Amino acid sequence: MFQPELKDVRVRQAINYALDRKLLATALFGKLAEPSAQLQSKGFLGYDPEIEKRYPYDPAKAKALLAEAGWTDTDGDGIVDKDGKKLSIVYQTTVNPVRQDFQALIKGWWNEIGVEVELKAIDPSVFFGGDAASPDTFQKFYADVEMYANNFDGTDAEPYMAQYLCDKIPGPDNQWQGENINRFCDPAYDALVKELSGTSGIDARGALVKKMNDMLTKDSNIVIPLVDRGRFSAKSNTLDGFVMNSWDTELWNAQDWTRAK
Repeated sequence: MFQPELKDVRVRQAINYALDRKLLATALFGKLAEPSAQLQSKGFLGYDPEIEKRYPYDPAKAKALLAEAGWTDTDGDGIVDKDGKKLSIVYQTTVNPVRQDFQALIKGWWNEIGVEVELKAIDPSVFFGGDAASPDTFQKFYADVEMYANNFDGTDAEPYMAQYLCDKIPGPDNQWQGENINRFCDPAYDALVKELSGTSGIDARGALVKKMNDMLTKDSNIVIPLVDRGRFSAKSNTLDGFVMNSWDTELWNAQDWTRAK
């Protein structure tokens, strides 16, 4: 993390409680999207309904958590401070109309609880480009908070959850190409990933994924999900042989497609 103030879990919880996910989902994505404070979708292994109950939109609780952590507005300028320092966040994402709308709304909510926010928008080709020499890639993460879309294909969460292993943190030694963008590192989490790789049975695997989901979101607030955008597909009425498959792309059986007569 860029700001040492964010090392306090109460500060991370505060900015989480200050998010109106329902408005983000419905206003900016429509009916298919749902507010979500976790890394698993409904119906998937590891989904924890308690996470959604734990983090409703509650700016009053957010302010209380900041005060508990010692952050109060001592000079009346609307920004909380502690030991003579303002609580300020650099919040970056890519140049994209929807993401800039997200930034504007979230900045407003964080301002309301007394957090100063600097917005930064980076060209997607740079942000996702992976250039080890660029300071603006999402792997470098030279900001306090960054936002981007992230999910996994199919229905098995193991490869996705394994991205948060300690040895997958981006850095100079791997040319900033690691998958663990948040720099999360916990030996207990690594042990769960190893256990998951040797576990069979839907229920047993689901319980392990749930533990990892909780560790990354509910317990630590290292990852703060916003919206489950949903997935949808459409086909032409003139097309026969199209079969949906959650394990692969819509093109998985393209060799079987024919024109309807």
